[in-house]
Amino acid sequence: MQTIALYTTETMADWEYAHLTTQIATAEEVRPGRFRLLLVGDGLDPVRSLGGLPLSPAADLDELIPLADEGTLAALVVPGGSHYVEGGHERLAGTVKDLVERDIPVAAICGATYFLARNGFLNERRHTSNAAGFLAASGYRGANRYVDTPVITDQGITTASGIHAVPFTAEVMRVTQLAPEPVITTWEQLYLTGEPRCYEALMEATSTWQSSWE
Repeated sequence: MQTIALYTTETMADWEYAHLTTQIATAEEVRPGRFRLLLVGDGLDPVRSLGGLPLSPAADLDELIPLADEGTLAALVVPGGSHYVEGGHERLAGTVKDLVERDIPVAAICGATYFLARNGFLNERRHTSNAAGFLAASGYRGANRYVDTPVITDQGITTASGIHAVPFTAEVMRVTQLAPEPVITTWEQLYLTGEPRCYEALMEATSTWQSSWE
């Protein structure tokens, strides 16, 4: 079983990870035994999301490297929060470095992209964020590689704007192969447009996927 790890920290932005956690659960309903969600933290102390939701990490950051080495870590996802511009998260930076060196995907959105920039991970990668000026304040050297787009993946790191949680989720689904492309595409279009035809297309794609498993 593959693990998608979600970095669990104070003020993590609820809307930036909620779609993904739901899609992991949905994929497991369709095809059980493939993926699990793991809340991982800098220690095991409980935290509160930006919306006040209490969350308790189930694992420490140190537990990710053994998972990566045994080939069962699909990705580390880092949601945004209101504190990344203040510094800190040194252990997270070390873990990201170790995972990237092992070719494990890392995905960051909103304020977490600032964290990546500040720690040098975006100097040589195409990337995006809330705005180019937002990352410029980090003092990083990758401004010439900034791309004005909702989400982008380059050299194992996915970045996204905080207002584009749906494309971010779809990209993580693609990177981890959580679901087939027809399911991902129709899900993304449904949540971007709200059109009934997209819902029908998603149901058809999901049914086809489920039937191929039975």
